[in-house]
Amino acid sequence: MKPGVIYLYVGKVEEWTREWKEEKNRESLCGRLLLLCGLQELGYDSLFSRNKDRKQLLKALDASLKKGPYGKPYLAGHPEIHFNISHSGGYGVCAISSMPCGVDIQEKRAVRSQRMIERTMNAQEQRQILEAEDSTKEFIKLWTYKESCIKLSGEGLRQDMRTLKAPACHQFFWLEKDLAGCVAAEEPFQLEIRHLYPREKEA
Repeated sequence: MKPGVIYLYVGKVEEWTREWKEEKNRESLCGRLLLLCGLQELGYDSLFSRNKDRKQLLKALDASLKKGPYGKPYLAGHPEIHFNISHSGGYGVCAISSMPCGVDIQEKRAVRSQRMIERTMNAQEQRQILEAEDSTKEFIKLWTYKESCIKLSGEGLRQDMRTLKAPACHQFFWLEKDLAGCVAAEEPFQLEIRHLYPREKEA
């Protein structure tokens, strides 16, 4: 894992969770599978057994995951590995890095009310949304920015979204025309987006 790089692993929920049709939260499952495959790709195979069965590997990963005071997950015993997961619009993403990071993706959808904008955006951001060519798209983009900042801090929704502390660095991206995303970190970074496809089940 290169310093100063945030690796963003992307996958479609349906493709990654075909073996788990009965799973209630397949979006979360997709994120953990992307984390598992990302760690393997980055050279952390030794964290898990040599068993190639994805279900067994997932159990090993889940046993290693713990939660911080406000619910942010981390990999126990490996403070050098930071990750964050998000899902929306049929996609899951997992950011992995040697630095703390936060990621969020959101599918474009109609804003429920003006009140929601007022409760989550400061005055400047509200003007930015109002003046945008596509106000809904601008709102979703700003929403991913705020969510990625909250997830970076690990403090959850205890914070007022209108007065969030800006991170040192953030980067927007689009997975599809109407699927926005943002990654945030406390130091400059290079973002590498890697689309992953599940391998066929081992014979």
